[in-house]
Amino acid sequence: MSQWPRIRLFLTCLLSMVASVTPFPSNRVWGSSSAVQRQLQSRSSILFSSSTPDDESLDSDDPSYLYYRPQSRPALNGGSFAYSEPNIRRSANTFLSIRSVGGVDCTNDVYARVPNRFEYWYIGKIARTDGTVKLEEAISRCWNMMEEHAVRLRPVELGREFGNLDIWIAGGDSELVMSQAVAGNVAAGAKSIEKMNLRKMEREVMGSDKVKLLEVGFMAEYVTNTGQGFYIVRDDQGKIMQ
Repeated sequence: MSQWPRIRLFLTCLLSMVASVTPFPSNRVWGSSSAVQRQLQSRSSILFSSSTPDDESLDSDDPSYLYYRPQSRPALNGGSFAYSEPNIRRSANTFLSIRSVGGVDCTNDVYARVPNRFEYWYIGKIARTDGTVKLEEAISRCWNMMEEHAVRLRPVELGREFGNLDIWIAGGDSELVMSQAVAGNVAAGAKSIEKMNLRKMEREVMGSDKVKLLEVGFMAEYVTNTGQGFYIVRDDQGKIMQ
């Protein structure tokens, strides 16, 4: 008998909680089971709709609505040079085709750099039909793919700088010579110091949108030396540091 007050208090609290969650309107009769059932279904749909991923009520036109669905992912930026596997393969094949005809003279090594830093990271090579396409136009045409690749190739050093990276170029197949070129250590008569310097490119170049896919190709670099990669050191002007 001593527990009866506790049980009565528990039942009273429980009934008050139920009444606060599912209040019944005064114009409905307690004995009407259909009215009570409809009221409970209405309440439960409100309470649990947010936890049901297949409910159509999750859709919203509000731009701040953050519910993510994979099928609503936007298309990649960059058009024909968006960073996708088909585009990367096509661009690499185009590079090989152009180089097989024009040789190394129609190619350039490509470096990416964070502004105000001295490390220039090697990210790949570019080839162009030099009789119809200027180097500046070719670089601008492939810029999106090159920058996307740079931040993936060096996520620690370059990953947070997407959209701000500089692109610099050197002569084709010059990695070894460029890495050995330091002030006072350039072999006389081999190559001038000027050719050891890098040349800065511009992101936007007039006429680059008219460059055809068969006129330019980018061969992306991939890291094989346990993730160390390859970079050279130059000053802000891309010149050998004195």
